Amino acid sequence: MSKPQPGGQREARSSLLGNSGWNMAAFVFTLVANLATIPFVVRWIGLHDFGNAGIVIAVTAPLTLIGTVLGQATVQETSTRIGRGEYGAAFHVAAVALKICLIASAIGCIVLVLSGPWIMRTLVNNEGSGTQNFTVPFLIAAAGIFAQQFSLVLQAISVGRQNFKNVAKASAWSSFVTVFVTLGFTWFIPTMNGYLSGFTGSLILSAAGWLLVTRHILRRGEHVDQKIGDELNALLHFGKWQGLSQLAGIFANQMDRYVLASLAPAAVVGQYNICKRMQEAGYIATMRACEVLFPRFGSMSANSESERFDFFLSSSWVNAVFGAMMLSPIAILSRPLLTLWVGKETAEAAGHLLQVLILGSLIGCSYNVFFYYAASMGKNATVTMITLAYSIITVIFSIVFMGYFGPIAAGSGLLAAIVIRFGLTLVVIRRRFFAAFGVEQMFASTVGPTVVGSLLSLPFYQVEFLWIDNWFLLGLAYVLFSVVVGTAMVLTAMSSKTGRIILSRIYSSVRNTIVDRYFGRLHGLTRHKRGL
Repeated sequence: MSKPQPGGQREARSSLLGNSGWNMAAFVFTLVANLATIPFVVRWIGLHDFGNAGIVIAVTAPLTLIGTVLGQATVQETSTRIGRGEYGAAFHVAAVALKICLIASAIGCIVLVLSGPWIMRTLVNNEGSGTQNFTVPFLIAAAGIFAQQFSLVLQAISVGRQNFKNVAKASAWSSFVTVFVTLGFTWFIPTMNGYLSGFTGSLILSAAGWLLVTRHILRRGEHVDQKIGDELNALLHFGKWQGLSQLAGIFANQMDRYVLASLAPAAVVGQYNICKRMQEAGYIATMRACEVLFPRFGSMSANSESERFDFFLSSSWVNAVFGAMMLSPIAILSRPLLTLWVGKETAEAAGHLLQVLILGSLIGCSYNVFFYYAASMGKNATVTMITLAYSIITVIFSIVFMGYFGPIAAGSGLLAAIVIRFGLTLVVIRRRFFAAFGVEQMFASTVGPTVVGSLLSLPFYQVEFLWIDNWFLLGLAYVLFSVVVGTAMVLTAMSSKTGRIILSRIYSSVRNTIVDRYFGRLHGLTRHKRGL
């Protein structure tokens, strides 16, 4: 195999860091939108209606399987074709994915509207909800979920082309409409249906934004070919395992809500939804930072195993460190964070729950790089087997723990399943992907950062931080703890040979990228002045 050209390496480094920057910008927009709306919504409609609305959204969650799986298949197929220079085929894949999305989403929404009210009455059986009419809430939610699936596929078109600038633009628009439409509807109609109407309206307008930023792709002449057999087969081949994997994952992630709905009042589910929203915000940050690896791994499929292994180790370490720096401070500062965000009452009742959920997310970050690498290499059956095992364990543990200990055990089953998945993933990487992934490599790239990040947060779980009484002090404390965690990660990496190699690679890559950009810009200015 020929040695990669330095120019191509420089371009790849610059592209990866630039994409990460745009993707993180998109995350910041999404984070602000999600966190800004919750305190107002809870104040206007109350924890009871907020909890019921959360259950309705949880019941609709399996429908997101359509856009998620089609989106991932689109990323994998378009990035592979673009890597081979087959731009027309890549655009045709996107068009076929949108057609499949239209048909599948329509069928799914009809099933949801017909079965959703019955499922809701079955779940929420402790508050006399059997006589409540849930048809209207599900009609409203179904319209939003239908639009959301197109957003996911349209987003995948940009991600597959590694155009994360478009992703950031569309995310900024989505954040804007999420805040104003959700708050507008909820303020005007302070009920569960009002909140769901805002939820749906924001998803519809977000889909319009995604359509706007991808319109130049959808208008291309490559879409005139009506033969969709090859593209359809490719998407379905990727999606058959990925769909099963994602479906199992969705039920595992929603299981706590389902069990809580049957055991506790809707207000308790509302508290859980608040903590879950914060946990998801932190975890999505790590997913967004790691998301750029999916098309990158796909473009590296022709590289040697040693090159892919080196990049896998470095990516795993960066992902684990970033996850620990983002999530550990949230666990440490859970009580003052919830107090400032939604009030002292919720903080006292749900502070421990947020800590458990965040700890699970921190350990779960170790799965991200493996997932994207396996998916990009077409090893979806392996991912599905792990996800199925994880989902079964989550369901069993969640039912047993909450059935025995009550609502106070919410999140514990999910945490236990994540720990088991963590160990299982390391074994699979060693046996199925990289034989060189020994104990030292595991510790340096994944285990060390994950364990250290988890242990650093544990001593502070009972500390209330009463001196943090405003957002400025909270932000200052967050940055301080984040720096402490990051420093500990670097020191841990320096304790092993593989860790020192990873640090050296990352330092060289960042330095070279900065130098390339600086001198490239300087060279461009010089050429411009000379009139070249």
